[in-house]
Amino acid sequence: MRPADRAVVVLLALVISALALLLVAGHGPWAGRQIFAFDVYHGINTGDVPVLLMWAASMCGCGYLLFRRD
Repeated sequence: MRPADRAVVVLLALVISALALLLVAGHGPWAGRQIFAFDVYHGINTGDVPVLLMWAASMCGCGYLLFRRD
């Protein structure tokens, strides 16, 4: 993989991670019930599950692109 392509994949992984963090950190009306509590005000809600699953799939795709042998 060319260095420019590698930089694009790493940048894409960072952007996807930042967006996922913003979505998980938000407290909207669609957050759902709390599944796991870190403290009284923070935890993992049912609305966070799709975001975390999409983040994991995106990271798998970025990892594939980053480490594949051409």
